[in-house]
Amino acid sequence: MNKYIIFFPFGYTYISRIKNLSKFISFLLTIPIPCFLFFYYGLVSSENKSCFTGLVFIWSYINLYIFYENGYIENDIKTVKKEENPTLRIVGDLYHFIDNNYYKIISIRVVFFVISILLLFFVSNYILILKLSLLSLATALLYYFHNNIRSVFKVLTFFCLSSSRFIFPLLVCSDLIAPEKFNYILLSIFIYTIPASLIYSAKSFKLIRFLLRGEYKYKILYYTFTSFIFMASHFLYDKNDISLFMFFLLLYMSLLICLKKVINR
Repeated sequence: MNKYIIFFPFGYTYISRIKNLSKFISFLLTIPIPCFLFFYYGLVSSENKSCFTGLVFIWSYINLYIFYENGYIENDIKTVKKEENPTLRIVGDLYHFIDNNYYKIISIRVVFFVISILLLFFVSNYILILKLSLLSLATALLYYFHNNIRSVFKVLTFFCLSSSRFIFPLLVCSDLIAPEKFNYILLSIFIYTIPASLIYSAKSFKLIRFLLRGEYKYKILYYTFTSFIFMASHFLYDKNDISLFMFFLLLYMSLLICLKKVINR
């Protein structure tokens, strides 16, 4: 594996957490693609639906992810030195390469972000660029606190970070969202944040660890139950297309988990 891919968006995620193409595709299907589907098919107003809108969202997502990934790098290279029993995702020569070139790597990745921002000036408005810059900074700050907290508050920062992977890209492109659907942005936490946060909190709380025995079964139950809650909400209360869309999106997540289980046997 070429170590220099860590200079580019998604490169560090691939080399430290995914490590092969099939898992990378699984990652895309689990987080970035559901986020895009929720934005484009669930929230965007009909007059704003275009190839350009989709590309702006994808470009914004990639730029935000640079700072999310910088947090990964800090955690895996710097924070582990402060922990008694750290999870080592990077070891050996690769660890030493990143540790010795840590500030150079972060700086090059930030330069990539700045160049992307400058390019956006030619195709987008300054409000989107300002929101992208501020929310990228917010991502960096959230990860700083997450990497430097040593208590159960880490569960809270994890929840905030996990939420930001969906909410921040949606907020960056909020001008393209139908006004009546803006409040539905918060529904995005049901797609990934809630189940992931409960699994993460099991590290700190024995009761949750006991209740979530069997991660696969828990995820299937969660997505199946919540999808039908949204379906019931659609027919019994609001008759809103967003509830129906959430039903199909959460059902997709459930089917995806089943598919990954079958493939990994």
